Amino acid sequence: RLDDSIKYATNAEKTSAEVLEGKIEYALNREKTEKQIYETALNCFSASTAYSEMQRTKEKWHKTGGVFGYHFIQSFKPKEATPEQVHQIGVEFARRCFGERFEVVIGTHLDRNHLHNHIVVNSVSFADGKKYHSNAKSYFGEIRKISDEICREYGLSVIKKPKGKTPRSIYFAEKSGEPTKFNLMREAIDKAIENSV
Repeated sequence: RLDDSIKYATNAEKTSAEVLEGKIEYALNREKTEKQIYETALNCFSASTAYSEMQRTKEKWHKTGGVFGYHFIQSFKPKEATPEQVHQIGVEFARRCFGERFEVVIGTHLDRNHLHNHIVVNSVSFADGKKYHSNAKSYFGEIRKISDEICREYGLSVIKKPKGKTPRSIYFAEKSGEPTKFNLMREAIDKAIENSV
């Protein structure tokens, strides 16, 4: 659902700087730290009004069925970029991909080791009523290419030769902290590196 995707992307518990601060040592006086929210709406009045604006666009062009919107996620290597940079990259990505035609909401989440952007795009263009269609060709030929270009411009790493999709069983096992052959190998390699120094 489009409204749920927007709410998730702009969830203050995931976008506030306080989340990131909770994961690092106490270094600043928290009484003087201002809470920052990393969310931006493009071609919308605000993130809080984006859903209703997107719905009005669909109604205006009589395209209220089918795919309601698209949800893209950009993830970044831990400690490689600041929250501000990650958010800036997400906004630039949305501008280059969806420009002046689609309503977009960008939320930068700070609640994980890796900072990541959630980008929610209306499927119907407010400019001309045409629908955006996402498929493998548009993803790999346009979306991923633009994201990688921006990351390189910022001096960030990109996945050079993406491998196939991680099997669901391994993904969920690692997510829940269960041992898998892959995370056991990573731990063994990390220990070997520590002991070799």
